[in-house]
Amino acid sequence: MSALIKNAKRHLRKIDPVMARLMATHDPYGRDSAKPRYTPYYHVLVQSVINQQLSVKAAQTIGTRMRVRQGGRHFNAERVLALRVAAMRRCGVSGSKVRYIRTLSRAVVAGELNFRRLVRQDDDIIRGLLTQYPGIGPWSADMFLMFALHRPDVLPLGDLVLRKSMQRHYGLAAGAKDDAYLNIAAAWRPYRSIASRYLWAAAAG
Repeated sequence: MSALIKNAKRHLRKIDPVMARLMATHDPYGRDSAKPRYTPYYHVLVQSVINQQLSVKAAQTIGTRMRVRQGGRHFNAERVLALRVAAMRRCGVSGSKVRYIRTLSRAVVAGELNFRRLVRQDDDIIRGLLTQYPGIGPWSADMFLMFALHRPDVLPLGDLVLRKSMQRHYGLAAGAKDDAYLNIAAAWRPYRSIASRYLWAAAAG
């Protein structure tokens, strides 16, 4: 288990009894806790676009079809651009998402979106840069920060599953304002990403 996750778990158990209870019954990390797996940054962004407004199973199916079509384990900007629009649509990608993915791919190939420079920035700057691209909203930017860069203090409030899990375990009303979620999560700093992973695990099981 990484030192960061150990420290996060210690902090969350101490500061929040609800989170301590969730941590006693769920493990979102398992074998992945020793060292986060590297996934290419472009791949994470494309998959996040595919994932939008779809079930996990449907998004995985569409993503797999498209990776098989382009060839390779991960999405590659040049290979994606080489696909015909009709081929992407046959994989199950909607017309709007095809446009988003192709725009993103062109930016990567042209060097406009340079991940080496991007990843040296702080979280808010990265969010601002990524959300300039169509189809990359706050949720997709947060997924990039959490699962590509492994930033430890991200709270993806745009995620419906996370919100429902907080409603269930913290007694929030379905119509609660963002401030209600932020006030609860303030105690989790600087490990809100880790707390979010436990809330997702609790929602799934």
